[in-house]
Amino acid sequence: MTKRKLLLEADLSQAEARAVAWYCGDDGYKNLFKQGIDIHLDRALMILEVLEKFYDYETFRGMYQDNNKLAKQFRQGAKAVGVHATNYDVGPRTVISSLRHHGIYLNTRQEALLRANTHDRFPGIKLYQSGVQQALRATRTLKTAKGMKRYFYSKLDSNTFRRAYAFLPQCTVAEITNDGLVTMEQPIRDLGGFVLMQVHDSVLIEVPERHVQEAYDIMVKALTQPLEVYPFFGEADVMTIPVDVKVGTHWGELKEWKS
Repeated sequence: MTKRKLLLEADLSQAEARAVAWYCGDDGYKNLFKQGIDIHLDRALMILEVLEKFYDYETFRGMYQDNNKLAKQFRQGAKAVGVHATNYDVGPRTVISSLRHHGIYLNTRQEALLRANTHDRFPGIKLYQSGVQQALRATRTLKTAKGMKRYFYSKLDSNTFRRAYAFLPQCTVAEITNDGLVTMEQPIRDLGGFVLMQVHDSVLIEVPERHVQEAYDIMVKALTQPLEVYPFFGEADVMTIPVDVKVGTHWGELKEWKS
């Protein structure tokens, strides 16, 4: 009789947006995560606000949990565009066009208002972008909190700066994931399992069903990496990205982990 194996997927929760908040050194931005606020729902509410549709966070979260079509649509739009667009200074036309793919229609005035509201609420984003620009002008080099360096050879224009804004959080998340993968691989193999793949901020493994709890503990421990982040402006702070885990027999049908 074939012994059943299950898939476990461990995902760093809202990792890239969380890393931006710590690199910004913006207390308001960081406090959203510390309070357990879903950043994508929060930003969805800001998009709705410029469309003159108003919900409080708890009501909107309840709508999303109940699979409300509007809440799911706007959270997906905020996740795909709204958060990273402001963090990385994506141009207005790109933002408007990308949101349109999610059925969300902003005009230029509304997009400008959304951008202004975001910077007013999280001033650290602008400080972070300014710090990145200063570093590139001084040395053309950025270094992540885990020590990865990148030298930027191209002309110091808006396109280069956008790539640089994204480098620190994106690379940090990938470093955490890769380091965790290396740490967990042998213990997972010792259980008769395999690391199947890594997708930026998540790791997928296969393990015998009888060892699922042990594999869960190994994955969470490997990916939970407290990291001291030094922003360009402000004080250093320790960032620990929570790990969400799903389990199941088919990758597209994994369910939230319950011990």
